[in-house]
Amino acid sequence: AHHISTLYMLRAKKATTLEAEGIRTLFDLPADFTASETALRQIRSVRANDVVVEPGLGKALAKLRPPIAYLDFETISTAVPEWPGCHPYQQVPVQFSCHVLGPGGLEHHEWLAEGPGDPREEFATEVISACAGAKTIVAYNAPFEKKCIKALGQALPHLSSDLTILSKRIKDLLPIVRDHVYHRDFGGSFSIKSVLPALVEGLGYDDLEIQGGAAASTALEILLLDPDALEPDARQTLRRNLLRYCQRDTFAMVRLHEQLLALTESTP
Repeated sequence: AHHISTLYMLRAKKATTLEAEGIRTLFDLPADFTASETALRQIRSVRANDVVVEPGLGKALAKLRPPIAYLDFETISTAVPEWPGCHPYQQVPVQFSCHVLGPGGLEHHEWLAEGPGDPREEFATEVISACAGAKTIVAYNAPFEKKCIKALGQALPHLSSDLTILSKRIKDLLPIVRDHVYHRDFGGSFSIKSVLPALVEGLGYDDLEIQGGAAASTALEILLLDPDALEPDARQTLRRNLLRYCQRDTFAMVRLHEQLLALTESTP
C-alpha cells in the first residue's frame, strides 16, 4: 500500500531510482523530500491516515453559483469519420447526462443518440436546453467538454453563439479537489473513479455494467454504428447500461460537491 509509484505525477524513472535507494513507500520518504504541493499533501494525508483539507476550499467552491448544472459527455472517436466535417479519431459527443440543482430540488436530463445518423445538432440543442436555467455548469475535467462544445460550434454555426455562452459558464471541479483535498485512498489519482468512493461513502462505479469512459465509447460505437451486432433485447440492455453509467458521472459530481461543502465546515 502507498508504494512510491503512487506519488502524484512522479515519473517512473524517479520512482525506480528511489526504490533502488531503499525508499519503497511514501512512509520511507525523507522529511526534506521535494515535490509539488499536491504530492506533499498526499504524503501528509497518507502519513496522518486522515483527509487533508487546505484553507481556501470554501472560497473555491463559492465560485460555483446556483442554480448549478452538473454535465458529462460521452463520445465516439472512429478512425474513419462518420459524419461530414469530422476528422479521424475526433471525439464526437453522442450522449450526455445533466443533473440540475435548483430551488425546486434536483432534476435529471439525459440524451443518447439513436442509430447511425449525425447526432450533433440534436445533441447540441438538447444540451443547451438542459443547461438553460443554470448560472454555473460543473464538469469534471472540464477541458474535455469544452473541446467538444467548441467542435460542435464549428460544425453548427447557427448554434455557435448559444454553445459559446454555455461553454463560458462551465467550471471544473477536478482542480478544486486536486488543489485543496487529499484522501489516502485516492492512490495518487484525481480521476472521479478514485475520488468519489474515497470521499462519498457507498457510492462508486463497481455496481455498473459499464464502469469507464473507454468502455462506454466502445459500447456506443456498437450501439450506434453496428446495427447487426446485437439482438433487440441486448441492444436495449446496452442502451440502459450506457444511460446508467453517464447518469452516475453527473450524480457523482452532485454528491462530491455536497461532501466538499461539508469538509469546509472544519476548515476556514
